[in-house]
Amino acid sequence: MDESEPLIRGPTVRYRPRHLFIAVALLLLSLAIELYGLFITQYVYDSTAAKLFPNSTIFNDKHQSMCNVNKSSESFRERTIVQQTTAKWDMYKSIAEAVPAVITSSVLGSVSDRYGRRKALAVNLTLTFLGMLFTTIGVKCSFNIYFFVLFAAINNMAGGIYGALSIGFAYVSDITESGTSRSLFITLFEASIGIGMTVSGLVSGYIIEQFGFFYTSLCSCLLLFIAVVVAVFLLPESLTSTVGFIQSTNVQSPITTAAVRNTETRGSDNRTNAPRRNTCTVICDTVKASFEFYFRSSEKRLAYIVCITIFVLACFSRLGKARIAILYALNTPFCWSAVKIGHFTSISVASSMVVGIAVIKLLQRFFVEDTIAILSAISNASSCILEAFAFNDPTLFLVPLLAIFGVLIIPMMRALLSKMTPPHKQGALFAGVAAMEICVSMTANVVMKIIYINTIETFRGTVFLIYASFSILAIGLLMIYRCMKDEHEDEDLT
Repeated sequence: MDESEPLIRGPTVRYRPRHLFIAVALLLLSLAIELYGLFITQYVYDSTAAKLFPNSTIFNDKHQSMCNVNKSSESFRERTIVQQTTAKWDMYKSIAEAVPAVITSSVLGSVSDRYGRRKALAVNLTLTFLGMLFTTIGVKCSFNIYFFVLFAAINNMAGGIYGALSIGFAYVSDITESGTSRSLFITLFEASIGIGMTVSGLVSGYIIEQFGFFYTSLCSCLLLFIAVVVAVFLLPESLTSTVGFIQSTNVQSPITTAAVRNTETRGSDNRTNAPRRNTCTVICDTVKASFEFYFRSSEKRLAYIVCITIFVLACFSRLGKARIAILYALNTPFCWSAVKIGHFTSISVASSMVVGIAVIKLLQRFFVEDTIAILSAISNASSCILEAFAFNDPTLFLVPLLAIFGVLIIPMMRALLSKMTPPHKQGALFAGVAAMEICVSMTANVVMKIIYINTIETFRGTVFLIYASFSILAIGLLMIYRCMKDEHEDEDLT
């Protein structure tokens, strides 16, 4: 994928081996966050079961025979109530995580531009550490489960993992030149995050079963503390000067490209506006610039609308599904242990984040972006349909294999949007994409969990069929986009 040149050449920092500590810090963060995500849902599930049904033995019975119960039995009723309560809690937690992220995303970029990447990352990691520390104390003292919703909000006061990743990609762009060098660093950066999430999935179940939830949370806390130490004492600053230059980079990441764009654009606004304007005017102008592509009359307006709609559908088809999958596996007919859930998660992450991302370059040799996006949507839809009708462990473990290309549609749509946009508007484009992605994340987490809560007793796989329907709709719009593109190319030839 092409990368735009800086609007104004600014000071660059020559790469040194110590700069690799950015990958170490983000590796530790991804380890901690994935470990937290895996244990907290199971902790709330167990705590809810112990509180609502203290005399019940079914939640402590690991035998599969106890899991295969009739829908009219008392055991099934108890499991359904616990599932509904946990899903409702997870819905509130998702809102608590998304709201601070939406707010801080508008200032995180200018903060890192003005005060440096290292300081911004240190603040981000410190607040995440504090949220995890409160969580660990809450687990030890058996706080009410809704206190953990507040702690989740603290985790994301500085953007959480999305904010840290956006700073990380900006850091990489500071120390590398556009081209092969930057692509290599981005690949290594993505690989470190994928490795962290995969390792957490592999070890989480064993830690939970052998040592319990408190020590699992304590491990997450210690990992974040080490990440803070790395950021504060070992990581060098990537900006030689925090003011006086504009740098706009086109980093295509399947996770946080939008956040990087937001960082660059808002930083440049702060540096280049000579006459002072009031904050409200600046915010309004920024928002207008981020969304004008879809409302301003132009030849590309329809293409923009189709592409961003596909992007939103792609986000709806994936965001929030991982946590529902944990609840799904905890209930009948699976009743998985923490170890099995960890293995399933690690396979899912490894297949999509490591294998899926690794083959992007190979696929691009043979297919254009929209074709890869169609293959990705088909992969995601088929995996969701299989998950909806899974009836035993082998069929559920096949889901990650079918979803191996499922994540690729998101970076492909970002690439298509970027291709249509001139270099000086790339930042505004991806700032708008970032805002939509966060809003979709919050909406999907709330709506899908409401659907899951209300379909547990009838057909629990309903929510996965809805996830699949978003991918199917995306395929239809991608076919329309291909027709539009072909017609435009024919007009150019004539």
